[in-house]
Amino acid sequence: MTGGMERVSYELYRHLAKVTDVKLIKWDGSNKWLFLVLPHFLMRSCLVLLTSRVKAIYLQDGLLSPLGVVIKYVFNKPVSITIHGLDITYTNRFYQFLIPKCIRKLDKIICVSSATKEQCLKRGIPQNKIVVIPNGISDDFYIREDVQKLNDRLCKKLKMNLRNRKIILSVGRIVERKGFHWFVTNVLPKIVMEERNVVFLLAGEGPFKETIEKSIVNAGMRKHVILLGKVDNETLRLLYNSSHVMVVPNIPVKGDIEGFGVVVLEATSCGLPLVASGTEGIREAIVHGENGFLVETFNAEKFSRTLLFILENSRRARVLGEKARRFTLRNFAWEKIAKMYFEILSRTSPYNCGVSLSPSGKKNTSYEDR
Repeated sequence: MTGGMERVSYELYRHLAKVTDVKLIKWDGSNKWLFLVLPHFLMRSCLVLLTSRVKAIYLQDGLLSPLGVVIKYVFNKPVSITIHGLDITYTNRFYQFLIPKCIRKLDKIICVSSATKEQCLKRGIPQNKIVVIPNGISDDFYIREDVQKLNDRLCKKLKMNLRNRKIILSVGRIVERKGFHWFVTNVLPKIVMEERNVVFLLAGEGPFKETIEKSIVNAGMRKHVILLGKVDNETLRLLYNSSHVMVVPNIPVKGDIEGFGVVVLEATSCGLPLVASGTEGIREAIVHGENGFLVETFNAEKFSRTLLFILENSRRARVLGEKARRFTLRNFAWEKIAKMYFEILSRTSPYNCGVSLSPSGKKNTSYEDR
């Protein structure tokens, strides 16, 4: 599994390990063997619990809650879990029958946003068990280098000429809730009418790719949209540091919420101005006027005006980006977020050691599911 959740898992483990003894159990296998994740975790965790002095267990994903229930009652250990969004709203009937019931039996439920908390409450999870802690960011995306030089490196990396183009960037899995197709159809043409040198770069893959390809053709935007597909970390860093503005045009989709939006923190930590839909968990990653601008969902006119406001003045964009970077690092630094986790996990047990179960503990990640 790759993506924002993977990086969250890695960074949380890395920073918790600085303040307490943490034993990490992770999945390194191929996605085609994902059905073996729970048995793998169960065997590994039993081994650790039988051979080590573990007093608290933490799970990184709602899907792991059945395993948490088994561990809690077999070993009589307190279990905490983080809920991100889709892991509580996934619309499969069996999933909705089983997972919320298991989550309710655990000791502490950490939600990445109030939007995720609301979904937990709707499914009968006790409010006194829930605490909201946002995702964090490490300052390892930012590149201290001249923007023009970064643009040259990006052009070379992508093998395309982007000189003198105003770059609007989006990063994420191409699914309906990301709203990329809506943006191309309703917002981008308005921007192009006033700024002909605009190009919309979209880094990501997903099941809605065919829909956005049709949207590009129907809107007459083929000269102004480039689908980059999957990108590596080096390319992603270049995109964040050499683009002019980031757009997060999410739209509401039943059963598929944006729990938080890791790309928001990644982009703003690089000093990239950002315009986003004021929906679901995005509202807690962005504080309007501080590290970005929130726009009412489906308000194409306001989206285009706000983006043009940034694109038309490079000095203004630079000032906004610097402000966003300071705010993001001050409020969402992993050192701060990990301390919040440690305090919560410590309350479930008087001891300062535990085991963490994560779908993946790798550091390397890509654009997907951010």
